[in-house]
Amino acid sequence: MAKETFNSFIRKAQNYGIADFLEIMGELAQESTKKGHLTRVTKELITLGMALHKQCHRCIEIHTTDARKLGAKKKDIKQVQKIALFMKATPDKDELWEAWQDSWAEFSLSKGNLEHHERELIALAIGLVMRNEKQITLHAKEALKTHASIEEVFEVVPIALLMDGAPVLSQIPAVVKAVSNTK
Repeated sequence: MAKETFNSFIRKAQNYGIADFLEIMGELAQESTKKGHLTRVTKELITLGMALHKQCHRCIEIHTTDARKLGAKKKDIKQVQKIALFMKATPDKDELWEAWQDSWAEFSLSKGNLEHHERELIALAIGLVMRNEKQITLHAKEALKTHASIEEVFEVVPIALLMDGAPVLSQIPAVVKAVSNTK
């Protein structure tokens, strides 16, 4: 269903002006609160990751509390904190990117409560907020390689829209491109 919603959103967006486009985005953002392919606790952990990246203390408190109410363990929260730290350490220089990727691969494959694909989806959401195409591409592709569905990848987009608003809009083509290049 999320894939159909996203595909119909893209078709509509191509045919309408900005006001209609924003209305469609509002509809898409509402998808994040509906039942979907991602569990509610995973959605909260994704949102927590973005809140940590943005250093929004009120948001961190709200989403930590909500994740815990939904069953997230202290270890899950700690793992999301580590993901946010990794993402904050994204290098500005290309010559450090490969070393960062190697370190991320080690971390994302290490033992922990969160599944590998969940870690990638959290990192993808943070990459969207960072507006970092390298991060978006890396984590969208890795999420798919580690058994996330395309629907789950695209379900991250409205969550990021709710957290960061319009700046995420410009990153949707990067997600589409990353997913298209993995087929």
